[in-house]
Amino acid sequence: MTGFIKWMERYFIPVAVRIGGQRHLVAIRDGFIALMPLIMAGSLAVLLNNLFFTPASLIADWFNLNPETSGYLQFTTKYLQPLMGNIWWGTFAVLALVVVFTIAYSLAKSYEVNPLSAAVVAVAGFLALTPQGVTITLEDGTTQGTWGNFGWQYFNFGALLTAIIVTLVITQIFVTLMRKNLTIKLPDNVPPAVGRAFAAIIPGLIAIIVGAFVPVLFSIFNPDSNLFDFFTKFITDPFMNLSQNPFSAIIYVLMIQILWFFGLHGGNMMGAITNAVYLPAVAANAEGAQNVFTSVFFDAFVHLGGAGATLSLVIAIMIASKRRDYREISKIGGPASVFQINEPIMFGLPVVLSPLLIIPFLFIPVVLTLTAYLATVSGFIGYTNVVVPWVTPVGISAFLSTSGDIKAALVAIINLVIAIIIYYPFVKLANRYESEKV
Repeated sequence: MTGFIKWMERYFIPVAVRIGGQRHLVAIRDGFIALMPLIMAGSLAVLLNNLFFTPASLIADWFNLNPETSGYLQFTTKYLQPLMGNIWWGTFAVLALVVVFTIAYSLAKSYEVNPLSAAVVAVAGFLALTPQGVTITLEDGTTQGTWGNFGWQYFNFGALLTAIIVTLVITQIFVTLMRKNLTIKLPDNVPPAVGRAFAAIIPGLIAIIVGAFVPVLFSIFNPDSNLFDFFTKFITDPFMNLSQNPFSAIIYVLMIQILWFFGLHGGNMMGAITNAVYLPAVAANAEGAQNVFTSVFFDAFVHLGGAGATLSLVIAIMIASKRRDYREISKIGGPASVFQINEPIMFGLPVVLSPLLIIPFLFIPVVLTLTAYLATVSGFIGYTNVVVPWVTPVGISAFLSTSGDIKAALVAIINLVIAIIIYYPFVKLANRYESEKV
């Protein structure tokens, strides 16, 4: 075991640290963090509609309400359902467009280049390559193309991967030209804000031209397609299909666990994959898709109390541990673990670099992933289709993320019990050793 840890410290961790600190990945992570108010608002709107306001809501189903005779449903469908729909339209429906701004801002800021100009240029470049028309179906059944309209499918969750790639390219062009001083220089007596704006003109123009040239290329080589369709066909769909493979999900979970075991924040370092692949899967489910593995799936059924299901470790310690240090740290860190915050446990026991706890810490999330996967594909529980805050306690998170499926909460509790059972013998084993030896 000591040799394995030394090998990981020498070869794996340095690579992981470099990848985790890579500025483009950090910009993606920070860009999505900035979106949390929108994601939470949109999620709340979807949740309220699914629980209370639509004819297919949980309340309507429980009380067998008829939308034609129920005054409650007539009121909610006329006023509250559209209100929630408007919130969704202002958040989830345009999330890809907003993430262009936030990622570009974060990336330019990391280079110490004018972030506001970079963000504005990135949005302009993104819009320049977005199809400028939609096809509508007329009353007689015929279709007609229009110009001057953006299709919302180019701005919603489904376009996130395209938006991320385009943003990184356009912003990198802008930043590179700015750093090479390909700028308009004004006298020193000009106000700084004006000087910064003029300095961004040439780099911004070139970056926008690059974006605008993309549709021209498609018009020459593939007139019936566009960049969004291309990325969807060759990148997004294959990536999404791969992410829904149980083996891929297990690898993803194990990577988070391994990074955490060596004291690195696995959730943050794997955030690019989470935000680009597993977060859009939630929104797709809200629109009728059936993706088992989503960002909320892992929070609700796997990371129970944080990575490694450490809430179950705390409970196992309080049941079986005779070690004073374990019990005291669990008393201090336990309340935070209820809300998925496990740093006090990870670094206090510690779980980090503990040869005694590495086996359950790595093994338990794999087991929990598989049990929740089987419960979902068997139809026992619903798919996760609502984004809930990651700090939501065990059971409640599963209930809310599946639009009120009480059986999902039961599965989360069962997973917690499974994790306690697996941790239990290792906690008993720890009783035989002094803290210094472990």
